Amino acid sequence: MTCIASRNLWKIFGNRVEALKGVSIDVPCGKITALVGSNGAGKTTFIRIAAGVLRPTKGYIEVLGIDAIEGAENVRNRVALMPQGSLPPGFSTPLQFISTYLAYRGLPRSEVLRRAREILSELGLERYINTKCNELSMGTQQRVVAAAAIASGAELIFLDEPTSGLDPIARRGFWSSLLKIRGKGSTIVMTSHNPDEVEAIADYIVAMVSGRVVAQGPLRRVVEEIGFSRVLEVYGDGAEIGGDRVVRIRGITVSYYREESDAERALRSILRAGVRARVRSVGVADILILNGGDLYGVYEEP
Repeated sequence: MTCIASRNLWKIFGNRVEALKGVSIDVPCGKITALVGSNGAGKTTFIRIAAGVLRPTKGYIEVLGIDAIEGAENVRNRVALMPQGSLPPGFSTPLQFISTYLAYRGLPRSEVLRRAREILSELGLERYINTKCNELSMGTQQRVVAAAAIASGAELIFLDEPTSGLDPIARRGFWSSLLKIRGKGSTIVMTSHNPDEVEAIADYIVAMVSGRVVAQGPLRRVVEEIGFSRVLEVYGDGAEIGGDRVVRIRGITVSYYREESDAERALRSILRAGVRARVRSVGVADILILNGGDLYGVYEEP
């Protein structure tokens, strides 16, 4: 079953910036779908349109069987959105903030406190339950906002860069919590510019570059369709590198090989020349690299 279906969706802002360029996406229900791409790829614009808070310039989008353009209010009543960089009011505690949000969404009073406490525990935030939000780290405050969206019990939950600002341990804990929630049948659509994060938790991915979709589908299938098995990364200039396909990005040479043995042979040659390099498996980042994605915030040298 499809929870979101868009066709030829465009968004052109007043300054003529084309944030979305003919985007057609199908998001399955009951899965974690990750929109992955660098900053400016169009991820946030798409989920704002899908959540009913931004109107597209042209095209069509259906969410939970509703025309999300003409029926935007109906969509908003059935989804929950964690906007990018959103923080709770500093004067409130996590328990107060989540309880107020749930009450605003119309949950019964008997459910509000119970559900707020449950989600704080599930996301490992119970120790902050009565701490003022302005005394929490930025990353923890973002987790509180995400907790409110998740606790809503909405049919469809949008999380825009939910782990930005989290340290590696907190980030992995959040991943674990999302997988548990997905296991209960929730549909989660999140944005990320972190390929490792996408590979860890996504069932389905939509890769975006400069406002266009360059690949979408089940995670494993999309990675397999890249057509290469190994990647040789060389840091610095001056080395002669072969490969079945070579991409150069900001002083990094990324060489793709169909045969693992060819990549290993090339690595040994590069290391003998005293150049820093490594071989790795093909992954989500390569979908963006091979499609000309700007890797600012996506590609990280180890």
